[in-house]
Order: sequence, then structure tokens, then C-alpha cells
Amino acid sequence: MIEKAMLEADLLVFTSPAYVFHATGAMKTMLDHFGYRWMPHRPARAVIITQCLGAGGKSAEKDIKHSLSWWGIGSIRALSFKLMSEVVWDNIPENKRAKMTEKLVKLAKQMRKTDYSRPARTGFKAKMKFYMVRMLQKKLGRQDFDYTDYKYWLNNGWTGSVRPWKK
Repeated sequence: MIEKAMLEADLLVFTSPAYVFHATGAMKTMLDHFGYRWMPHRPARAVIITQCLGAGGKSAEKDIKHSLSWWGIGSIRALSFKLMSEVVWDNIPENKRAKMTEKLVKLAKQMRKTDYSRPARTGFKAKMKFYMVRMLQKKLGRQDFDYTDYKYWLNNGWTGSVRPWKK
């Protein structure tokens, strides 16, 4: 169900508090579970929101972003907040609250401008990763034609001239 929803989504949103300078175990488990998806059927867009009381938000963001980039997601936006649920919003100094609100509003405006009727753009890095994985799949397919991932790539035409980012 989760995989189907992710494949059909125009925008993926990942949120995680920082836990010992990394994404939580639950987030890591979810990312690892879908680790076989080295390239998606169609490029998507993603937003990562992390939070922490001190340092670690950027590191948690990096954990998630790394997996998403190998999924072939070329458009990834991220925000990191130094806020936890135990912190009372009203006790945060006005200037810090304004800065946090400004970040969220800016991201929301960027995402609202996005035309979700058009496919996400696949960036250079995602294409290079695709070609690296393509070479690996072709090599593994020559060694074992019954290799499941190779058959998947072959059925999609990706070992030939078809590319997942072109319709």
C-alpha cells in the first residue's frame, strides 16, 4: 500500500526528528525497506523536514536525502528546525519564531508554484546514477539472465534506449 501511494504521489514528504545525529530507526528502516527501488518508474519531488533541539538536523536530512537521490528523485527540498514537541512555541523568542515561520512559508510558496501536472525534472546526478546502475544491471544480466532485477530493467526497456524520465 505504501509503495503504491509513493508511486502515485506528486510530492513525497519525509519528516524525522534527529536521533543521535541521524534519522530515526523507523525512518531508516522504511528507507532500507524500499532500498531496492534504485530508480523510480517516474521521477517525483520530495520535501524533507527534520527537527532537533540542537545539532543533528542536517545530518538526519542527509540520511534521507541520500536514499531519495538513489531512488532517482531529482527535486528534493529540505528544512531543518531546532524545535521539539516539548518546547512551548510561545516561549520561543519572537525573532526565532518569525524566522522559523518565514522558512516554512518560503517552502510552501515554492511548492505551491510547482506544476504537479508536469513530471518532475530528473537532474544530472540522478541520470548519472541511473547509467551506473544500468551498466551494473546489464553486466549482471549477462552473467545470469534469470536475475530478477535484470528482468525488471529489461521489461521496462531501461537496458536499451528507454529512460524512466522520458514519456
